[in-house]
Amino acid sequence: MKKVLIVIVIGALLAGAAMGGYHLWKQSRITIWSFVPDNSILVFEPNDFTYLWRTDDKRKIVKNLKSLPELDSVQQVISRLDSATNHQFSKVVDQGHLLISFHQNTNESLAALYILEVQELQQHSLLSELQQYLKDSLLFERKERNYQDYIVTEFKKGKTTLTYIFHKNYLIASFSPFLVEDAIRMIADSRVNTYQETERRVAKVAQGNSGAGRCYINTNYLNKLAGIFADPVQIDTTPLKWLTHLMYLDLNIENDKIHLSGFAVNDTSKINYLSAFDGIRGVGFDMKNIVPASTSYVLHASVEDVSQWHVGLKNYWRKHEPAQLTQIGELENRFDFNIRDFYEFMANEVGYFVLESSRSFHSDLIFCIEHKSQELASQFFESLAQKANVDSALYLEQYADRQIKHINIDEIPSRLFGSMYSGFPSAYYFIDGSYVYFGNSQQVLEILIDDIDNENTWRRSVRTNAFLESTHEDGNFSMFVKSSGALNLVGKVLNDNWAEYLEENKTILSQIEYGAVQFTHVDGEYYTSLLLQHPGDLIKQIKPQSFEIQKLQGFANNLISKPFAVRNHNDRTLEMMVQDEAFTLHLLDVNLKPVRQIPLKGKLKSKIYQVDYYKNGKLQYLFALDKTIHMIDRNGTYIPGYPLTLKSDNKIRELSLIDYDKSRNYRIMVADSKGNYYLYNKAGKLLDGWNPKKMGSSPATLGRHVRVQKNDYMLLVQQNGIFQNLTRRGDVRDGFPIDLKGKISQDYFISKGSKPANTEISALTDLGELVSFNLAGVVTNRGQLVRENDQASFHLVNSGTEKEFIVIKKNENELTVFNEALVEQFKVEINAKKLIFQYYYFGIDNQLIIVIDQEKRLGYLYNQDGRLLHESPLEVGHELAVLFQESKGQFDLYCSIGNQLNIVSLKK
Repeated sequence: MKKVLIVIVIGALLAGAAMGGYHLWKQSRITIWSFVPDNSILVFEPNDFTYLWRTDDKRKIVKNLKSLPELDSVQQVISRLDSATNHQFSKVVDQGHLLISFHQNTNESLAALYILEVQELQQHSLLSELQQYLKDSLLFERKERNYQDYIVTEFKKGKTTLTYIFHKNYLIASFSPFLVEDAIRMIADSRVNTYQETERRVAKVAQGNSGAGRCYINTNYLNKLAGIFADPVQIDTTPLKWLTHLMYLDLNIENDKIHLSGFAVNDTSKINYLSAFDGIRGVGFDMKNIVPASTSYVLHASVEDVSQWHVGLKNYWRKHEPAQLTQIGELENRFDFNIRDFYEFMANEVGYFVLESSRSFHSDLIFCIEHKSQELASQFFESLAQKANVDSALYLEQYADRQIKHINIDEIPSRLFGSMYSGFPSAYYFIDGSYVYFGNSQQVLEILIDDIDNENTWRRSVRTNAFLESTHEDGNFSMFVKSSGALNLVGKVLNDNWAEYLEENKTILSQIEYGAVQFTHVDGEYYTSLLLQHPGDLIKQIKPQSFEIQKLQGFANNLISKPFAVRNHNDRTLEMMVQDEAFTLHLLDVNLKPVRQIPLKGKLKSKIYQVDYYKNGKLQYLFALDKTIHMIDRNGTYIPGYPLTLKSDNKIRELSLIDYDKSRNYRIMVADSKGNYYLYNKAGKLLDGWNPKKMGSSPATLGRHVRVQKNDYMLLVQQNGIFQNLTRRGDVRDGFPIDLKGKISQDYFISKGSKPANTEISALTDLGELVSFNLAGVVTNRGQLVRENDQASFHLVNSGTEKEFIVIKKNENELTVFNEALVEQFKVEINAKKLIFQYYYFGIDNQLIIVIDQEKRLGYLYNQDGRLLHESPLEVGHELAVLFQESKGQFDLYCSIGNQLNIVSLKK
């Protein structure tokens, strides 16, 4: 019995020693990472925390972004603590090892946990001094409480609570008490978080923490991070948590760039989105050659082996989005879709383009597939269209020598490549060059065709292309963002709090010009890059600028017209045409050097149009005088049959150029002062039904044309407020005419839709009522602006591209500018009676409103927020021609005054 007791005692002692040793062993394994709660979304490990907040000539971007309220508050706190400790606080933080862990808070915000490892006794003493400073100088109330045998200290003042604990050499602090409690539970329960294993792995393969610091992103909670900002009704953030396992990215800051680069860590035991690219090399971003300049962002996939990628996608969908397989199965079963045939012609790139939109939540979308064989691609999609459109004839629309077709199947891009490519209720498409293009409307494909033909693409933009050149060439999966339009799109999916925050800080945030997120498969891992580009200096750009004369050209006679921009078909440079008081028409090259002088017998009565009469790429000029229509080439030689003489005793009031389907089979519409309309073909022959078409009242503006679903609508409005909608043969369409119930003396706006019912026209009466109606003749809205007195006047001003408009109210010495929804944008004071208004839209953040005082011959230029862009007004004689140089951030103004034509530049 005695031996048994001895054995039990010895066993108990050994067990106790083992337990004690285990406890000590556990304690010895504690690192700074042990305190990070396992629900952390992101951990930032700075190299030099205080350096991040310093501003120098090489990092002006820091100075600008510190203007944001939260970052400014951090700077103020650091400054106050430094001041209270004779700059010792920054030294302690920099000499210690700091982690900042970010978590989801309860009120649509982020909460931060600060973990600082301090080694020296002097550092502990300084932290004690800071506690005293909080209590004595800042009047915080100090309390202590016990939580799981840890002493928790809290400093409270009003609604602010700073909570912290000391554990061994670690300070754990937060302004959200629950995070400190989470950290205590981590060490009390010996729990292991996502970051600990990854940090050890990173330490083996990475050469230390480079740059300003390192970010660790737990993508399992990335959807929660996005959910803090996003409106759940507008966007589903769930798929973000399946992107990858974890990312570690080194932060580097230059004068105009913030770059996070590192690797995405894939857990091989799990399937995530990036797994689909395993073992597949990227092949580049050639698609930038056809991305329209107005695109806000692009999702782009680049794969050497598309069939292997698609197998990976199916594995991902099977695990996380099984409904996606049902979508593909429906294609295969209902429409006999053969994925092998698809692979036969598909090449290496797919792209999803979201175009800038200022009007509604529904964006213009383009989906692009690179093909290897135009013949196979054409056969494949035409066969699919036939199977989907069994009850109707195949849709075919000619536009600029392309054939736009339609497939009556919803969400084709999403069905093939995943839910992120959604937004196509049906598919309009055309095939051209190396790509198959899908659009969520016919109109967006027409915009794309025009931009490609006019070389108005990302590749042709000096600034945009320079940014793309700085990105990773062979990314497998990339997102490219052009922030001028993207911020507007982002604002539409944010919840109310963050949408308001975005609006309040838009001036600062919109200075981030471009962004890119890229994942590139490299030796079994994914090189990850997040790049933001900023112009470097914000402060100079918000001050009024001075006009700078770049070039000028004098003439023997005073000029009587505005400058008209025309294209030199030989070298594609931009030239100018202007008329003087001797009625001579001058053609000047890109440097304003005279090219040709063309004597005319009267004053221009229309704008100058360019046409390709012979369809050979050589351009001619079309314009009207009082009673004649002229078409000449750049040598001043008339096209046979021109000039045409109007068969009327009345003078020409308006001339418009119509090209139904961009086939260059032009129609020329002329309206005389009595409201008689004439329609000619390009050879000068009057067409049936228009010889003339009598409207009985003087035209308010030029006649216009819009094509919707292969039907042509000829739109005419008279000063008596009667709006007419005719066929090509001049027959009145059902629902018309519409009586606007008010006189009108200005242009109107056309918002083209996918069908007559959603193609909307907005016309403003002289008394300030904005009337909206569709091509079916249904009035959809009437909005009346307040008219305080009889002197108030109202003006609808189309943009130069006629894709946007504003409304301006003049009342005594005040101008009020409204957007399309008649929401007030800004007010300015101006003391003038006779004013001309112009509006240019070069993007959501590059708008220009021009106000010209005709009596004083002075011009005033405002941006979209009502900020006057210059110090002194511009001397002007007529309306301006305006170009925007994106690479320089400046407007080039072509200004005719007296006997001079000037090119004047103005920074935005």
